[in-house]
Amino acid sequence: MKIMIVSLMLLGAAGVGGPALVGGGGDDAPPVQERPELQAVGNSADADALYEMVKQARAALRETRVLAGLSADPAGPQAGSPASRQGREEGGAYLAKMTRQDEVFANGARLVLAFNPNTQVFAGSVTNTTATTLSQVRVEIHLDNGTELGPTKRVDVAPGQTVPVELGTFGEEFSSWISHPEAGIERGHGAGGEEGGEGHGGREGPGEHGGREGGEHGVGEARGDGARPQDAAYRPLYNQLRILRGEMHAFETELKARSR
Repeated sequence: MKIMIVSLMLLGAAGVGGPALVGGGGDDAPPVQERPELQAVGNSADADALYEMVKQARAALRETRVLAGLSADPAGPQAGSPASRQGREEGGAYLAKMTRQDEVFANGARLVLAFNPNTQVFAGSVTNTTATTLSQVRVEIHLDNGTELGPTKRVDVAPGQTVPVELGTFGEEFSSWISHPEAGIERGHGAGGEEGGEGHGGREGPGEHGGREGGEHGVGEARGDGARPQDAAYRPLYNQLRILRGEMHAFETELKARSR
């Protein structure tokens, strides 16, 4: 029953979100003349509602795992030695796939991340090490295949507060990555998202984020993520869907292994 609920919720999210993600309303839908700022507000509200639906689906999946005699969350292997650096700006060197990141950035945010190949999810936290609130904190990850993950949903982080971070990579092949937390409104970024200065689909320009220009060691053309929503309001939702797909895949794998 729980598995059916999870499936229905996921299908519901996909069904409701599909037109919104591509900006269509069906062949028979009348054209909508709206001011851009009003449309952005509407998209943000829709994205928030769908985001919560996917979070509920993930919670239902955790309950299903317990009912099936498994742990609530799939365990991941121990990550390698942590990469510890202080005061780093955005950019820098890429980390090997299984390296655990533990860094304090110039904006005072401490980012801890490690990759779980079972769920294909980067999981960790952001801590505010400053004496003032960091506003609109979000995290992105750039893979060496040219794909950008995230950003996560914007959240204000009080002094000393720690908030969880999850970024899904389901379906991606990569061997190294780089990540950074942003706070406030960055130059070239609107209040609603990260679209300023980016190409559509999340592909990075040459020389960005440590100088990678495509695949591992800069060989080949960056593939990017063509399914990533162009509307920045839907990117945290897309991230949650990727996480859910990875968790469902891990659940299926564990059930098959137990049956053998």
